[in-house]
Amino acid sequence: MIPRTYNLMIHVDETLPGAEMATLADGLLENRCVIDACVSDAAPHLIMVRYNADCAPARAVLDTVRQRGVHAELVGF
Repeated sequence: MIPRTYNLMIHVDETLPGAEMATLADGLLENRCVIDACVSDAAPHLIMVRYNADCAPARAVLDTVRQRGVHAELVGF
C-alpha cells in the first residue's frame, strides 16, 4: 500500500534567527511520520513539511513544533 503523503506549511509566530528555524525544521524529522521539512527561503517564518498522513494527523506534526516552546499554526494544507 502506498502511503498518503501530504504537504503542509507551519507558520511560526515568533521571529527566530535562521539557525533556530533550521533547528525547528530538523526537529520535525524526529517525528517518524515526517518525510521532509525545510524552512522557506521566500518566507523564513514558514516551515514546509511533507508527511505520511496514514501515520499521523497534521495536528501531531504541529504539536512537534509547539513542544519546542514556539507558537505556531498550520496553514496551506
